[in-house]
Amino acid sequence: MITIHEKTAKTFDTFGLGALVPSHCVVEEELNGAYELELKHPYDDGGKWKRIERGRILYASTPRGMQPFRIYYVKPTMKEIAVNARHIFYDLLDNRCEPISHSGTAEAALTALQAAFAYPMPFIFDTDISLTGTLATGRMNPVQALLSDDDEATSFVKGYGGELLRDGFRVSVKAALGQDRGVSIRYGKNLVGLEVTEDESNVKTRIVCYGKNGSVTLESPYINDYIYPKIHTLTEENKSISEVQAEGQKLLDEGCDIPSINIKVDFVALEKTVEYREYAVLEEVFLGDMVTVINTKMGFQKRAKVISYEWDCLLEQYNDVELGDFIPTLAASVTSGVKSGSLASSAYINAASVMTLLQQHLNDFNNPHHVTAAQVQS
Repeated sequence: MITIHEKTAKTFDTFGLGALVPSHCVVEEELNGAYELELKHPYDDGGKWKRIERGRILYASTPRGMQPFRIYYVKPTMKEIAVNARHIFYDLLDNRCEPISHSGTAEAALTALQAAFAYPMPFIFDTDISLTGTLATGRMNPVQALLSDDDEATSFVKGYGGELLRDGFRVSVKAALGQDRGVSIRYGKNLVGLEVTEDESNVKTRIVCYGKNGSVTLESPYINDYIYPKIHTLTEENKSISEVQAEGQKLLDEGCDIPSINIKVDFVALEKTVEYREYAVLEEVFLGDMVTVINTKMGFQKRAKVISYEWDCLLEQYNDVELGDFIPTLAASVTSGVKSGSLASSAYINAASVMTLLQQHLNDFNNPHHVTAAQVQS
């Protein structure tokens, strides 16, 4: 069930203004990135569509439970009303932080961030990161202070690392958002609904280490899988060769000798294929979880992270899940509130504009949705 709540709502344990009957409702979330809802609602005879207003809050299903999304874009058409909403977390875009200069624990940095707000907001911040680090920002909104990759500032994730868990008005910065649930998948076939990308542009199969007292060469067990050795030079003149060698071995242990992998699984397209059972296990993972990916052709396996998903709020199931070796780049769009991927629109349509368009709809004598003047004027 999807309910709609007044702009000022802080809790969602009632039906609020009532339930909606959308024909389409999906949530997309990226790791440390955009978190948006898209909804389409018909002009129902009961008039539930009239509850939809910019600024109100939709309460909808996600993989981690029900979550609030604030409507920021409304587009009425002759057929339905289309809506875009951001997770309530993005209310933080409206605030501003004074310059912050903090060195110390991650928990204290979040306290310093909140203390820099221009005005208080009902958000609770917490973290399980135990490292010490630095938070140094200029005047910017709190989302930028948390996530920005601006070269002129050291945001929280730049200074301490971390992955966001957004749960209502609670913002948790986790050392690792997900976990390894023992899920593994094998691939090696081209299937409808499965897109696999392998990129060997950054592969390293021979690491030549130079330290202050000599050099040593490390070779990958996969070195013969490629036409030529892929040589990487690691030079640390202030460190002993044993220390540099340990750094080189760490690169190999972390998979620098294996192509980066990106897998996008479209469950809607896959569900009718015989091979669907191989990927159905991905319906049991969450954003940030680690999945073991096995390539039988090349004879290797590596761990990939769930970096994004699309969730059907009506069916309460994934439409697709994306695995990758990386966290998506923290583009300026994420911290300015613009939807990443496809740009929703920067234009807002106010209630008066909506009513004007619906009045035009009334003038269509074929009016297939039976919208009445009483509905429009009420």
